[in-house]
Amino acid sequence: MGRFFLKAAVALSLAGVGAAACVQREIPAPKPPEKETEEGGPSEDGLLFSASFDACTLAEGPQIQSDNFRDDCENPLSHIDFKSTAWKTVATAHVCSNEYLKSRDFGSWVYLFRVSERPGHLACGVNKEGKRGIIQSPMLSRIQGVSDIEVRFDVMPDGGMTDDFCFKVCLSGIIRSMTVGGTAFPVTTVHDGIEHAVVLPRSVLKSGWNTVTAQVEQATDGTMLYWAGASSDKSLNHGFFLDNIRVTETAAMQRPAKGLRVLYWNIQNGMWSDQQAGFQNFRAFIRKYDPDVCVWAEAQSIYKNRSTTQCAEQDRFFPGGWAEFAASYGHDYTAIGGYRIYADDYYPQVITSKYPVRTLELITETDQVHQQLADTYVDGKSHAAVYHKQCPEGYCPVAHGAAVQQVDVNGTKVNFVTLHLWPHAYSYYAKFVIKNQSYDSDQSRGGNAQREAEIKYICARSIEDPKYASEQNWLMMGDFNTRSRLDNWRYKLPENSPFLSSHDYLLEHTFYKDIIGLRYPGHFFATRTWANDAAGNYPPRYDFMYASPAMYARVRNALVLNESWTNMVWAMSNYYDSSDHRPILVDFAL
Repeated sequence: MGRFFLKAAVALSLAGVGAAACVQREIPAPKPPEKETEEGGPSEDGLLFSASFDACTLAEGPQIQSDNFRDDCENPLSHIDFKSTAWKTVATAHVCSNEYLKSRDFGSWVYLFRVSERPGHLACGVNKEGKRGIIQSPMLSRIQGVSDIEVRFDVMPDGGMTDDFCFKVCLSGIIRSMTVGGTAFPVTTVHDGIEHAVVLPRSVLKSGWNTVTAQVEQATDGTMLYWAGASSDKSLNHGFFLDNIRVTETAAMQRPAKGLRVLYWNIQNGMWSDQQAGFQNFRAFIRKYDPDVCVWAEAQSIYKNRSTTQCAEQDRFFPGGWAEFAASYGHDYTAIGGYRIYADDYYPQVITSKYPVRTLELITETDQVHQQLADTYVDGKSHAAVYHKQCPEGYCPVAHGAAVQQVDVNGTKVNFVTLHLWPHAYSYYAKFVIKNQSYDSDQSRGGNAQREAEIKYICARSIEDPKYASEQNWLMMGDFNTRSRLDNWRYKLPENSPFLSSHDYLLEHTFYKDIIGLRYPGHFFATRTWANDAAGNYPPRYDFMYASPAMYARVRNALVLNESWTNMVWAMSNYYDSSDHRPILVDFAL
């Protein structure tokens, strides 16, 4: 049995806060892809990760515990701490010596909580106190894009184990099938958030070693594997032993030979996270997946590097620098959506493309008076005060703008509707005109009504406009800042909840199909790490890509892209690395 092939999880630590300046304007020229290193990618037989614990020799080795909880160890060894600025691993949170961790090659694991070594394997939660243990692997960093994988491991219940056994795939991956000792075990659990768990009843595990094999789809270099008792009930015995973990690639995701790869992402304040690095990590991420078209929400630089201090307007790299930056990842065409800088809005959408882009509509104002104000804005300075004085009660502009951009893909024309709906519980009118946020924060009058008005107006200016009646190829995408009825099996909101109204309009009154929602029934993919509404405490799915029937029929791959760099780690205020949203990646056959 071999040693670990994965030497370290992808580092997600943060640089120090620098508030001196916004991003440098120099964008390096494109470089050819670097040659794959010996550690990159699967081995010839598809091996991605292996752990056999041969270095473990003691009958009851030192417990791997938490620095902060030496006595009772009630908290996991290491975790994403949302009040910390680092991704934690065993190497950054442990009690035993560094020499011990190095000798066993445990440093890059995420959890080894209430774990001790045995000769050639690990014991987890084997104690007399009814305290559960947890094992979580490093990220599977050898995966180079998106892959289907096979996970094989041996598990043996402790003699007195009364709990059931839980296996999870964390961050990215869907467990499609499983066998225990060669016998198929039905996978009936739902995919909840960013974890997919299967619970094996204690009765399924025989005494002695059991070989479990799981087939997993859509794994990435951020995927982690998790083993624990299914319950934290202290009246149960949760103990088990683990050995011979082996992960192999069974198939890499293939894009259509003649197709269109679309990447959408809300990049949080103009990719605030990567400003100080000159967007090098951001560029590497884009090149890794090589999309044909990108749509970015929140596509303006707002703050100085890793701070909450606003940039001066002349120091903002985006949106003015998008053409330059897009060229560095191979996109020669860029276009900005409806941009309401005259009304103090800093959250435009931008499209970049390998193929020509033509702007068909810039969507902002819903009445002629305010459209005229927008049309006269030429001096480069906000005249929000003049604009807002002329807002009638309840006026609902398309607050963050929207657009219809047509991309010509070798003769096939695809219309992209880009949007970013209003984010607050109260309306635009309450925030900017009367500046009284309690005025209409009622669920049915404020933000939900604002978002519903915006989506109806955007549809009226795009798919419902008679001049587009002959157009069949439509995609709509963006940050909707509200929830869909297709996910309400998870949210459990009342059937008449106003939080569902914006998506209800699309689902009931237009031809649009929710690509992720329809392709993965019973699976939920949170795209934001925290909720900013009163609809529940679950991290929501706020980001969507809708398709017309003609485009939906062409979908070949579609996923919410959870991987090592898009993993969310809290940085400061409401800001995360690399963003507080997750991207969506879809391949279409054309």
